[in-house]
Amino acid sequence: MAKKVLKVPHKEKCIGCEMCVFAASRLAGAVGIEGSPIKILKSKKGFDVHLDPNVNDLDVEKIANICPKGCFSVEDVSDETL
Repeated sequence: MAKKVLKVPHKEKCIGCEMCVFAASRLAGAVGIEGSPIKILKSKKGFDVHLDPNVNDLDVEKIANICPKGCFSVEDVSDETL
């Protein structure tokens, strides 16, 4: 069976808006961004996007589509590669 996995192939496009953080938090049922499985951290080169593996238990399509810069992709992977 295939599972959808969230990837960040375009980290360099991130503007730090945290829309993905809020979307993931809302989908996870958390209040505020503290419980979000996505963290955006400022770095010397812009922003770093950190994904907790638990993000893949959520609707990753919604998270990917909310990003205004298209930083995310969604890949189908088989259970054997997880």
